[in-house]
Amino acid sequence: MENFIKIENLNFSYGKNKIYDHFNLTIKEGEWVSILGANGAGKTTLVKILVGLYKNYDTITIDGKILNKKNYRDIRKIMGVILDNPEIEFVCETVRDEIAFNLENLQYSKKEIKERIDEVSKLLKIEDILDVEPHRLSGGQMQKVSIASALALKPKLLILDEAISMIDPFDKENILKIIKEYHKNENTTIINFTSDIEETIYSDRIVGLYKGQIGIDGTLKAVLSEDRAMKKLGLDLPFIVDLSTKLKLYGLIDDIELDIDKLVNKLWK
Repeated sequence: MENFIKIENLNFSYGKNKIYDHFNLTIKEGEWVSILGANGAGKTTLVKILVGLYKNYDTITIDGKILNKKNYRDIRKIMGVILDNPEIEFVCETVRDEIAFNLENLQYSKKEIKERIDEVSKLLKIEDILDVEPHRLSGGQMQKVSIASALALKPKLLILDEAISMIDPFDKENILKIIKEYHKNENTTIINFTSDIEETIYSDRIVGLYKGQIGIDGTLKAVLSEDRAMKKLGLDLPFIVDLSTKLKLYGLIDDIELDIDKLVNKLWK
C-alpha cells in the first residue's frame, strides 16, 4: 500500500503555546488508524489542520496532493468529516435535506441522491427521523446523522473526531461494525481521533499522542500490551484488556483478548 497521507515536519502553535514541533506521520491508503490520546494531546488541532480549518500548508500531502490553497477544494471532495459536535454543522431543516446537502453541492442527480439517502439511512437505522429537524434530535441521533452524511459521499478519506462519543454503548458497537464493513468494502482510509480505547477495536493501527508527540505506534494488540505507555498517555486500559493481560501473565490464556465472549470460551476450554 502506498502512503495516502504524509505529514512532514508539521509545526503549529496557539500564540506562544507550541502544539506540534516537527511532527511526522504517514498513513497508508486503505488503512484504519486510530489517533488515541487524552484531552490536550493535540488530536482536535490535528483534525482542524487536516480539514483546512487551521492553515498549515505545504507540510501535508493527501492522496498525492499537497494540502495548500490551490489543492484544498480537490482534497475536500474526497474527504468525509465527522466532528465531535455535529449540531454546529447542521444547516438544513430536515435530516433528509442534511444528508442531501453535500451531495447536491457535488451535483449528484436527484436519483443518485435519493439512492444514497435510502442506503445510508437503512444502514444506520435512521429512516424514522429523516423528516425531523436535526436540532430536535438527541446527541446520539445527531452523530448518526453526521455519520450518514459523511458515508453518503463515499469518501476516499474518512476523518472522525470523537464522532460516536454521544452514542449509547450498544449502538456504539453497532456503528463501529458498520464503519468496519464500510472500510472493508470501500477500502476507505480512516482516521479516528478518540480518547476512548474501546473505539479502536477495529483499527489496523493505533497512534498514541502525548503533548503533540507520538508516544506509541503499533497494532491494536501491541499497543494495548504496553500498559506503561498507555498510562503515560493518560489513558486506562479497558476492563477486558486489563483482565486478559493478567490472565496471560498467570498462563491461563496465551494472548490478549478483546472480546469478552471469546475470553470466556478460552477459559472454559
